[in-house]
Amino acid sequence: MPSVASRLTCAATLALAACTNSAPATTRPSASGTVSAITPADLERRLFIIADDSMMGRETGSEGAFKTTAYIAAEFQRLGLKPAGDNGTYFQVVPFWRIAVDPKSQLTVGGSSLALRRDFIPSSPVTTRTLDVESVFAGPVNDGERLISPEQGRGKFIIVDLPPGMSLRGAQLNARRWPDAVAIGFAALDAVAPEQAARIIEGRPARDSTLNPTLPPLILLTRRAATGILGADPSTLSPGASGKRVTGRVGFTNGRVAFPARNVVAILPGRDPALRGEYVALTAHNDHVGFDHAPVDHDSLRAFDRIVRPMGADSPPREATAAEWSRIRPILDSLRRLRPPRLDSIRNGADDDGSGTASILEIAEAMASTAPADRPRRSILFVSHTAEEAGLLGSAYFTDHATVPTDSIVAEIDQDMVGRGLPTDYPRGTTPAEPTYLEVVGDQRLSKEFGRMLEAANTRQPVPFVFDRTYAQPGHPLQYYCRADHYNYARYGIPAVALSRGEHLDYHQVTDEPQYISYPDLTRVSRMVFDAALSIANADHRPALDVPKPADPHAPCRQ
Repeated sequence: MPSVASRLTCAATLALAACTNSAPATTRPSASGTVSAITPADLERRLFIIADDSMMGRETGSEGAFKTTAYIAAEFQRLGLKPAGDNGTYFQVVPFWRIAVDPKSQLTVGGSSLALRRDFIPSSPVTTRTLDVESVFAGPVNDGERLISPEQGRGKFIIVDLPPGMSLRGAQLNARRWPDAVAIGFAALDAVAPEQAARIIEGRPARDSTLNPTLPPLILLTRRAATGILGADPSTLSPGASGKRVTGRVGFTNGRVAFPARNVVAILPGRDPALRGEYVALTAHNDHVGFDHAPVDHDSLRAFDRIVRPMGADSPPREATAAEWSRIRPILDSLRRLRPPRLDSIRNGADDDGSGTASILEIAEAMASTAPADRPRRSILFVSHTAEEAGLLGSAYFTDHATVPTDSIVAEIDQDMVGRGLPTDYPRGTTPAEPTYLEVVGDQRLSKEFGRMLEAANTRQPVPFVFDRTYAQPGHPLQYYCRADHYNYARYGIPAVALSRGEHLDYHQVTDEPQYISYPDLTRVSRMVFDAALSIANADHRPALDVPKPADPHAPCRQ
């Protein structure tokens, strides 16, 4: 459903950043209106196509995602890159299904009906279950010692509490603890952001169409609903306390996605006959999270998130305090003087990851525009992944079914959300971003030489970044090493890195639109990646591994 108002226009005039020595300097326009150099103007042109409302949020398996991959493939073809997908095409089709909550799901407690979406949302993809069962309080999710035993949960609708004030991101609920429960209620729906709830209700892409016929359904409940079932607020109860009888039915539906989900794969062949069979992979994901059926006022949401949710979907949803409202209203009032309210429902994904997608297209054009004798020695493998938002599924499929030998990929550089980092962005939630801020995850995990090559390329830039490897630390609770597409290359022993300029108030919101991108900064990232890829592709040897290649690429990821 397209938004009913047009996008904000960009008010600032963008200055061109200085070229690196290794980037081609020609600026002759191409047939598409872009030039061979990596420029802010070209990145902006590309991103306004990728993140346009007509792409409808690019959810995997949607028409918008299909149109986006067609654009990417057309650009690869125009640039003369070699197709490296299925059957001589640029596309690698990834089989996908769509799993959504059965709209007939219903729950009744003591003669009163609970409303789907408002009071409860089934969240685990299971076959339809009919419920007529007594409830019991299992305990708080953050105190495993107090949770009731599997025997106490047998044959019951158990309810686990997310204590007030606890972040959902820190909750570790193991539903398999109670395999013989009839259903598991989790009093955490109040902490689920609207955009996350919408994806569960309206459907999520999945590689497997199977609905689990044995696991008890996991049902998200509001605290109000949990209180109604248990007869008191869960925080006041002891584990094992009995509640009321719950009746109803819950389940999911499944069906094939409407349009083929596609990775887009292309190769710029290397100039060295002895090395062109090896590849440096440059990647980004082309999908995002689609659109909602409940439009919101764009400017109101952005004013609210700037103060209350500075990291967008990664900030917990909550009400603003009186002090925060006093800061929100002047922001909204200033916008109201410029324009009336405008409804918006599309999560355009300009930064996530339109920015990385535009970047690899620009890099591809810059490399393809050089004379054959000046091209890199090794080949450059460009992969635009689908289904990152569904759980890194497109990159997992590509590396499991690689169209070039995985052992021939000497390194991989992934870009995801590289278009921001402005002083008004808060990638850590409270600290403003700086012009040199760049999150770097994984570059030293398998090969320190690979990390040094990235650092050397960065040092050569007119304004180098400061590599922030905080999120790469082993055991870091946010698990960034396991949450980016680069991991699916690393699990095959390929030195790989995820680059990002961090989260911000527009993350997974309808406000992630291309007019909020810093194109000069996106240009700086793109030129650094260009330089790094060239240096790796031209090196006498591939980056050496410091640790053994993983024995099992399908073993669980460890941060």
